[in-house]
Amino acid sequence: MFTEEAFQEALARPRLAKPAPEYLKSNRGVPIRAISEPELQEQTREWFDMFAKKLDFLERQGNDVAWLMTWAKKYWWSFLVRDMSINDELYAADLRYTDVTTFGRTIVGIDDFVTYNFAFFDAIPDWRYDPLPDQVYVDITPEGKVRIMIRYIGSGHFSGALRLYPYDGSAPTLYGDGRFIQCTAVDRYHFNTDRLMEEGETLYDF
Repeated sequence: MFTEEAFQEALARPRLAKPAPEYLKSNRGVPIRAISEPELQEQTREWFDMFAKKLDFLERQGNDVAWLMTWAKKYWWSFLVRDMSINDELYAADLRYTDVTTFGRTIVGIDDFVTYNFAFFDAIPDWRYDPLPDQVYVDITPEGKVRIMIRYIGSGHFSGALRLYPYDGSAPTLYGDGRFIQCTAVDRYHFNTDRLMEEGETLYDF
């Protein structure tokens, strides 16, 4: 069950199966230093502190956005501890979502959204998400709709099979070799008047 205490416990709990290496094993043009789990944890604490200040500023300008903090805590907590019991407090029943792995298709509904997310957890059992400090952008339309974008890092050891769309036995599959991966991504979330995510998208590059 989500509580502030549960959220704080999740912040403090290590998730990686073993320490991150000093550098990522990648095909980039320059060596990329891996971010250690203690650094990730500290960055996440810093992100929530900065997000609180941003929302407080927007509230003082007359915008009703303070609820985004509770939503963000529940969202991050649910994925870090793999607890989907509060999905009805986070997502619209007809949620529409796209990801690199859908190859242009749209995921529709909470159940399929969960299946898509757990495809990553099955492939990377110690997968954790950590938002990057001060890299969240809040947009409010003239009609009052709230939309946000967040840049974050996914980290973990790719030891399983990553099934792509439709995330079942018929799906194209990538097989991990146990290496540690760490990649940045950008998420876009649109909320309805009930303060539930009704549309979203994830963009990234391994």
